[in-house]
Amino acid sequence: MLIIENASIVYGHDTLFSGLHLHVQAGQMVGVTGPSGCGKTSLLRAVMGFEDLSEGSISLMGTKLTAHTIEGLRRQMAWIPQELALPMEWVREMVRLPFTLRANRATPYDEAKLLECFDALGLDHSLLEKRTAEVSGGQRQRMMLAVAVLLEKPLLVVDEPTSALDAQSVDLVAQFLRRQTQRGGAVLVVSHDRRFLEACDSYQNIGTINP
Repeated sequence: MLIIENASIVYGHDTLFSGLHLHVQAGQMVGVTGPSGCGKTSLLRAVMGFEDLSEGSISLMGTKLTAHTIEGLRRQMAWIPQELALPMEWVREMVRLPFTLRANRATPYDEAKLLECFDALGLDHSLLEKRTAEVSGGQRQRMMLAVAVLLEKPLLVVDEPTSALDAQSVDLVAQFLRRQTQRGGAVLVVSHDRRFLEACDSYQNIGTINP
């Protein structure tokens, strides 16, 4: 599904990581961890084509990520950043927004399926009636995980999905993402949470490969 080979990211004289090799197969959930500043989020942004590698290559489903292929490859990925900006006033409007984007218009919005995902993630249905400003950070993370899964992309790229959650909610998120891999999808996720990382098929501490 995803192959990262000999990757490095360098800012000026600062090398975040180098010589990184990471493979994610269909049906796998693979974690990335490491200390702050080692390039975890930069790696995810590179996978999404929002940031360039200094060296190395990224391939998705057999196609190398380049300036010419990135638009098509992004259609195969769902990206959930740690800091979620919710530009709509109401949650009900917000969860519909991704389905209006050109890349997602072929996938219909299904509120019944969304609420099934809410149940699996321990979210109350009444969230749909709230203003986005009333939603906590942990609720936002889980809510957008539910939306991302409805988009039915082969690869989910997720940054710190459990940073604002208690242990029970961490388990629900891990189980939820595991079910997506059981359906043939793949998940690449950054996390500091040992409990979550142990639920992954494998994880790599990229702080250990810093020069």
